[in-house]
Amino acid sequence: MASMKFSAGDFKPVSSRKTVHDLVYEQLRDALMSGAFEARKPFTISSLSERFQTSHMPVREALRRLASENALKISATGTAYVPAITAEELKDISRARIIVEGATARLAGEKLSPEDVAELQRILDHHRKSASAGDISEMTAANRAFHFHIYRAAQSPVLLSQIENLWLRSGPYVRFLSDRMSELLKTEHKAGFTDYHAAMVDAIRAKDWAALGAACEADIRSSQDLLLEAIEADGETDPNIG
Repeated sequence: MASMKFSAGDFKPVSSRKTVHDLVYEQLRDALMSGAFEARKPFTISSLSERFQTSHMPVREALRRLASENALKISATGTAYVPAITAEELKDISRARIIVEGATARLAGEKLSPEDVAELQRILDHHRKSASAGDISEMTAANRAFHFHIYRAAQSPVLLSQIENLWLRSGPYVRFLSDRMSELLKTEHKAGFTDYHAAMVDAIRAKDWAALGAACEADIRSSQDLLLEAIEADGETDPNIG
């Protein structure tokens, strides 16, 4: 069996004029959700247009759309950048994620089939192998694949849209944590990165939807705590954080 890959690849050239704006938007949105952009680091319409091999207009429209979703900021000169990292916003986003994602997981539980459980187990196994190998990109991608496999099962476009927006706004924190993951994998945290995912799979098998939601919420809290520790530690040496 071929090895599983969940990582987002490089941007692809966009050639279809009919859907060029949507394709640019979707790829940028996916990259932001995956933490591809470092907080505060600017990127220009020209540089992105060159990457996408398209004109400035669809990139400009996509950036404006993402800015309206609070995924990034656009300066007076037209330069786009991912918002700064702050502990207070992290807490606010995490609180919203706990409420929405926990409820969505509970709703999804009874709709998950045995095939879904098998797929979640495969993703979990891949996540564990990636952690053991120190493959941070694959860890991040597997984490996202695991959560969204469950959320899509809830069959609620409204809830899924809300969750996607929260993950979109979490992009800077995903990147921030990923940049520090190599050190975390050398600590006692290494063995615990997939514990709550394993608990979620166990809850699904037991048809315990309350436990499924609780494990999902605990997973989000755990990530928040790790990030807060990292932000606090970084803030001691970098006055620009927060």
